[in-house]
Amino acid sequence: MSNIKDRILKFLRLDGIISNLTGYVETRIALVKIEIREEVASILSRGLMLMVVLMIGFMFVLFLCIGLANYLNMLLESQFGGYMIIALFFGILLAILLIFRKAFFKLLGKQFAESIKHRND
Repeated sequence: MSNIKDRILKFLRLDGIISNLTGYVETRIALVKIEIREEVASILSRGLMLMVVLMIGFMFVLFLCIGLANYLNMLLESQFGGYMIIALFFGILLAILLIFRKAFFKLLGKQFAESIKHRND
């Protein structure tokens, strides 16, 4: 049965077209796989770099706050006054963030959407 099919395809000269089309589809699939791998690698590397930067930034802010609290302790001649002032500052920052969280998340969502839009262009 396949012998008859092969003869008909050769007679109509469709065998070359079908093999070219099959090769094109296979090549296109391979290209999409490579593009997906590159995109995933790019996203992972950006994510890892962002994590490293955030971690170093957190450590910087942490030690800066500890140093500032110790300096305030020295100025206030207190063992805990500087720490309380720094804690109050971060408490106020947290309260502001909680109050405006919906607007903050909306702004972040808009920024992410713009980032994705520009990356795809």
